[in-house]
Amino acid sequence: MTTSTKSFAISKRQVWQAWKRVRANRGAAGIDQQSIEGFEKNLAGNLYTIWNRMASGSYFPPPVKEVGIPKKDGGVRILGVPTVADRVAQTVAKEFLEQVLEPHFDPDSYGYRPSRSAKDAIRVTRRRCWKYDWVLEFDVKGAFDNLDHDLLWKALRRHTDCRWVLLYVGRWLNAPSVSESGGDRPRDRGTPQGSVVGPVLMNLFMHYTFDRWMRRKVASCPFARYADDAAVHCSSEREAVEVKRLLTERFAACGLELHPEKTRVVYCKDGRRRAAYPTVQFTFLGFTFRPRRAKSPDGKPFTGFLPGVSQAALTRMRRQIHRWHIPRQTPGTLDEFSRTYGRTLTGWWNYYGSFYPSAFQCIFRHFDLTLSRWIRRKSKRLRDHRRRSCDWVARVAQREPHLFFHWRVGFALGRTMGAV
Repeated sequence: MTTSTKSFAISKRQVWQAWKRVRANRGAAGIDQQSIEGFEKNLAGNLYTIWNRMASGSYFPPPVKEVGIPKKDGGVRILGVPTVADRVAQTVAKEFLEQVLEPHFDPDSYGYRPSRSAKDAIRVTRRRCWKYDWVLEFDVKGAFDNLDHDLLWKALRRHTDCRWVLLYVGRWLNAPSVSESGGDRPRDRGTPQGSVVGPVLMNLFMHYTFDRWMRRKVASCPFARYADDAAVHCSSEREAVEVKRLLTERFAACGLELHPEKTRVVYCKDGRRRAAYPTVQFTFLGFTFRPRRAKSPDGKPFTGFLPGVSQAALTRMRRQIHRWHIPRQTPGTLDEFSRTYGRTLTGWWNYYGSFYPSAFQCIFRHFDLTLSRWIRRKSKRLRDHRRRSCDWVARVAQREPHLFFHWRVGFALGRTMGAV
């Protein structure tokens, strides 16, 4: 049966391209417990079923599986995990929506967009903190869970009248979720965190709720937004307080609430700005902006208002290293550790080491100290010698720097960080 005889013009190629993206992103199994590998066992049949149902208008998404993950503030964030097949179907819609919506989105919206990243948001925020004395940093409380469907539909219909997109987005928005205890949870607002199409819908909602509103009402205050988290730059404390008041009213009118503990007015204190103010730092996308010592290009020291990896992010990374239980893996080898953990360490560095890298180096030190504990348990000769085990790690780093990224660039224990 050809695509032209179907109700909707969705091609098999669109489904195939969507599958390739889902496979590259990996992800956990949904409510049907089918993994990526399990889906691939009948790949042609599964993809044909998705295409056939989507193109004929008979695709109905299954419920999403709720999974709780710890939040950095100590709470639990509920993710909605779709099935692999549903992720493919959502990706088909996401690709369509991105082509339609991207030309309209604001240049200072950085979350979940092609060719934009959190590092871009941090970079532009750092530059603006040098120019503006004040920042209003905010986070929307439960944004994904509280999107108003009526307002979202109004925004979506403004940009497309594509029947199949509207049909399936409606079904995804109303699809129930299944809690970890097995109970069904109906949905009349919001979109699950963890869905494929959800971030695009979030950006569309925030585009009208915040981005365009800011350009009209507070055009003098530049901002950088990543999903529901943003930093707004202001010229004075009075202006920042007023923008906070206006945004509180704006979000309330759109069914959302600024998080009371994560919304604050901050003074960008540095060597030039020396006024007294109780809040002189804020955390945005895993980086804490605060006064830090630095050197100018000609080597002169100064105090700048700069981003560096946050303490919360450092704590999460240390806990992750602890969960690897490397000291217990006495039969293991450094080559195995390199293959298993090296990519994660490099990924952390590529993100958190991009700004004020010296703040991140303690993670490399922590990892090397973990290796020193491993060799003490593995080698009887080093078992009771903490200093000698650290020296052993430093010598191996010099001899085999290819094993870990931080060894190659000179961040090994006992070298740039000093012997223990």
